[in-house]
Amino acid sequence: MTGTDANVPRRVLIISAEMGEGHNAAAAALTEAIEECWPECEVLRLDTMELRGVRFARAARWAYGFQLSALPWSYEIFYDWLSRSKRFASLARTAVGAFFGRRLAKVVAGKDPDIVISTYPFGSAALDWLRAKRGYSTVTVTYCPAFHVHPLWAYGGIDLHFVMYDTASDDALLPGFQQTMRLGAPPVRRGFGHFSRDEARRLLGLPADDFIVLMTGGAWGLGDIAPGVEALVKLEPAVHAVAVCGKNTSLEADLRPLEAAHRDRLTVFGYVSTMPELMAAASVVVTNGAGVTVLEALRAPRPVVAFAPLVGHGTASTTEMVRRNLAVEARNVPELVEQIRRLRTDADLLHSMEKAGEAWVDGRDLRRSMGEIQAVYAAHHARTAGLKAATTTPARG
Repeated sequence: MTGTDANVPRRVLIISAEMGEGHNAAAAALTEAIEECWPECEVLRLDTMELRGVRFARAARWAYGFQLSALPWSYEIFYDWLSRSKRFASLARTAVGAFFGRRLAKVVAGKDPDIVISTYPFGSAALDWLRAKRGYSTVTVTYCPAFHVHPLWAYGGIDLHFVMYDTASDDALLPGFQQTMRLGAPPVRRGFGHFSRDEARRLLGLPADDFIVLMTGGAWGLGDIAPGVEALVKLEPAVHAVAVCGKNTSLEADLRPLEAAHRDRLTVFGYVSTMPELMAAASVVVTNGAGVTVLEALRAPRPVVAFAPLVGHGTASTTEMVRRNLAVEARNVPELVEQIRRLRTDADLLHSMEKAGEAWVDGRDLRRSMGEIQAVYAAHHARTAGLKAATTTPARG
């Protein structure tokens, strides 16, 4: 693709949100792909929540984290209603779209992008509102960085929906979703899947021959990581646990004494920039089943244990991965111990999950997704040019 081609976009706006790191990580991965495929294209970034102000965004991040950690039942109820009731889903789409859409209208008018890509459902809702209420005709794309599509990801005013699994239309609760749905590549940055296990362990200083269990709860360190790690350091036959605490400094502080007592069985990290190497070094990845972390593991590819999955999108994503032999579920610490023991001692099970991951990743490339977006943009550009020509050509006779 060449940036001098009229059918290549010159400016792309990516809408994400700092609700954890997943949505922003997906935006960063898409930015890398755009720079590679359309080198002369300018990429602009926008945080959806900050459309309502920085203070609102900060409060929303705190409230979401508090809800998931302290009031998970409330999020589970909301997610269940959203996923089961078309009426509730429609009301939620309308309310969220109006809340953010009016603010987004001012932004897009000033930036004039050729394409807008959303990696956050509220951003997609705002784009849908713009199309319905303001006649916004710019090409719009949703790139879902999770293994489950709930209805707030799906809109009639979005031209392309990139999803991670082939039955997503069953969960979208939107007529016609199948026509705009595309199977996408995991929106993860360069590096995942590029390191061998031996190379990664050497770079990180991890034992070359141990069975390594990488435990991560994403950037916020959500999930039952501490009790899980405490159980794994006692497991026989032995495994080496690697705990990534992200920005959860309390979790890291709790695990440091355990690391000191079990140097040969536990390595603790805080917030890291070496997740591609850590994923490659692992024999198995243990996570809460939610967000982009599982996509990073599958791109590596490494078998996933969904441990105490987060309510809502965590449990829904886990169900989809288990169906495809990409993950096994452990709802509590005893089940985690049993699943790790199985994977540690059952070479056939481990091998079958690794092969399933390789098959799932095969053919999925962000450059291909960029090509599909460009095809829609080129068709839109041709229609727009044709309409302009028709309205400016003098009438004969």
